Amino acid sequence: MPDWFTVTGLIDVILLGMMIEALWLFSRHRKAGLHGPPPLLLHLVSGALLLVAMKQALANMPDLFVAATLGVAGLAHVADLRSASKI
Repeated sequence: MPDWFTVTGLIDVILLGMMIEALWLFSRHRKAGLHGPPPLLLHLVSGALLLVAMKQALANMPDLFVAATLGVAGLAHVADLRSASKI
């Protein structure tokens, strides 16, 4: 198997795909003449932070770092829910 075909390598590929998706969303949002970040961006941010927390846990980083990343992911999710309820 290739060297990148590990759990952390697959997480990196997923994060790269999410980054490309976010750039595409920004581009589409701007072409539509809308201002500010696209509404779907908070979905991507909270999901990406969960994947980063998983990478941190797999790398045996201190629990405080993993907990902080999960906390920020939770805040992004709450912000996403609040913005969705205003629609």
